[in-house]
Amino acid sequence: MADRDGVGRRAWGAACDGLFRSRAAGLSVATVFAAIALLFASGIPPGAAPANAAPDNATCLTCHASPDMGKAAVDTLAIHASVHAGLACSSCHAGVTDIPHAEKLPRVRCESCHGAVASALARSVHGAAGAVRCTDCHGTHTIRPAKRTSLELCGRCHANQSADYQASVHGVALANGDRDASTCADCHGVVHSIRAHADSTSTVSRGRLAATCGRCHADRALMAKRGITIPEAYQLFRRSVHGRSKRADAAVCSDCHASHRLLRANDPASSIYRANIPATCGRCHRAQDEKYSEGVHGTALARGVTAAPVCTDCHGEHLIRGPKDIDSPVASGNVSETCSRCHEATGIRETYGLPAGRLSTYRDSFHGLAARGGSPVVANCASCHGYHDILPSSDPRSAISPARLPTTCGRCHPGAGARFAMGRVHVAMTTRDQPLLFWVRRAYLVLIVLTIGGMTLHQALDFGSKLRRHLSEHLGQLTPHTDAMKRWYVRLTPFERVQHVLLAASFFTLVYTGFALKFPEAWPFAWLARLEGGYRWRSVIHRGAAVAMVAASLTHLAYLATRRGREALRAMLPAPADATQAIANLLYLAGLRRAPPQFDRFSYIEKAEYWALIWGTVVMSATGLVLWFENASLQWLNKWVLDLATVVHYYEAWLAFLAIVVWHLYQVMMNPDVYPMNWTWLTGRISEQQLRHEHPAEWARMAAAEAAAALPENPPAAEGAPPHPEERNEP
Repeated sequence: MADRDGVGRRAWGAACDGLFRSRAAGLSVATVFAAIALLFASGIPPGAAPANAAPDNATCLTCHASPDMGKAAVDTLAIHASVHAGLACSSCHAGVTDIPHAEKLPRVRCESCHGAVASALARSVHGAAGAVRCTDCHGTHTIRPAKRTSLELCGRCHANQSADYQASVHGVALANGDRDASTCADCHGVVHSIRAHADSTSTVSRGRLAATCGRCHADRALMAKRGITIPEAYQLFRRSVHGRSKRADAAVCSDCHASHRLLRANDPASSIYRANIPATCGRCHRAQDEKYSEGVHGTALARGVTAAPVCTDCHGEHLIRGPKDIDSPVASGNVSETCSRCHEATGIRETYGLPAGRLSTYRDSFHGLAARGGSPVVANCASCHGYHDILPSSDPRSAISPARLPTTCGRCHPGAGARFAMGRVHVAMTTRDQPLLFWVRRAYLVLIVLTIGGMTLHQALDFGSKLRRHLSEHLGQLTPHTDAMKRWYVRLTPFERVQHVLLAASFFTLVYTGFALKFPEAWPFAWLARLEGGYRWRSVIHRGAAVAMVAASLTHLAYLATRRGREALRAMLPAPADATQAIANLLYLAGLRRAPPQFDRFSYIEKAEYWALIWGTVVMSATGLVLWFENASLQWLNKWVLDLATVVHYYEAWLAFLAIVVWHLYQVMMNPDVYPMNWTWLTGRISEQQLRHEHPAEWARMAAAEAAAALPENPPAAEGAPPHPEERNEP
């Protein structure tokens, strides 16, 4: 009987299953009922089944295939197309042992088959406290194979986020068929393991969001394929002050670009639209945003001036560096260049009536020179004008208003008074707006051209004359000068040589370190600017050399009080004969005179150089002291005095340097008669041949004195008479 019941149940199940399959295949109702009649004719009872046995699918579908079952009805077509088509109903719906079964069955436990997935879901934000059930996403009997996360599916619960995503660049790209466009799972991770954004292990947590975005945005090939404007945005962000920050609230991608509603930068609704950038940055930097909004840039932007700078114009976009980073556009050494992008741009400057020449005047000022030389503390644009709260000088709140300027300058220059504030800050020496500086500079340029040009012409004539003479001696047309007698005379005493060495060393050190301040980017000086603390060392060395030169000058004054010093000074005084000899020598060098003039101890060449040195030392010392002790100068002097001292100090330095190179170094080094060097400055000695050739009048006087001293009963020589060879050694 039991076998018969089992056979009957299986027969009824097969019949019912065949029935519904036949309906799905489109068979007629008559055919279906004919099959049922045959089952009844066989005498097999439809309800017969063994005790405690789970019914098969056909038995379940006997009832649940009927639409009359309501929510319990099963779409046979859908279930046969689902991934669970090969499973028995009892695999999911446990507890069915009798037909009809109990109205309330045990809960379907997906984890009985999908244990790993269920475990991951339980730890996810969706599985917490049973917030989301498997059927909420997968359905019941219509489960399809797993594919990319459906936006419509996620949107059932996350309607706002779904709407934002559809309006975003990612959603629009996906709607247009771009299969590379990011979807929910690309950012939030594996569907069953999604964590809350506050969870540090979540792919969209603040600590991991950049890396999540970087899965796509660090792929250079993908960025090039998609035509992304900034292809290395992720790499730049990782190097920025935000990307390297360890702070929990440091800005991440979504703070600027939004989480789901990522819009293009040219969309006025975008958080990174130019006019919206201050507000976007202001979410974190509230104080700076308030000051910016009150400043000239913020108010201009609010009026619709789109060219007004916003945060990213000064700080950068993804590669934002801190102000202490030497590569930052807002670092002290780079601020002037950053500001000049707008203030020196011809189109912007002319359109909005901005004054011209601000960058050039700053760069030529002491502040600009020090900044170019690497000074980390010197004033830049922001030091005076402010950082975010930049206001025009006409605004009483401005740091550069006439009433507040002494206070502003006083932050770096204690004691700067109102007299200083009366002067113009941005001074252009090349325009007639500052007539005194303009004409002093023009006068110096003319003086340099005439002086150095005349020196160059003089030395060229001297060089050509001596070349002709040497050629004539080589051809035997002239008798060469000889050192046959090998007699030597003391030209410089040890004390005089020490003075000369100290003067020469301090002079060339001053020239080098001074030009290093003026031209820090030039290759001879760039290494000093790049040196750690290079600007500070340059300043120390320059001022040390200035002290050494002043010390050498004071030593020379003391030397002039000695008997030999007085003799040298008398011999160095200009005389009418110097002008006559200069003309005669020029005629000789030009080949218009047969013999050179008879020079004495010092010719017009040495005298011109000596008195030019005295003049230059006085001028450079005076202007240097004004610039060195600028705080005291600012307290007692008008600013135009400092500007004038700057002009004079600079152009006097050029005049002195060129004069030494063209005039002095030629005479002691490049002169064919002494090449490669006149060693007298080191040995103190001069040969009789050189003395006769260069100072014939002095040699003749000394020879006469020697001859007179050799006569019997010759009275002692008078004070001041030339000494014998090798005897001029007194200090």
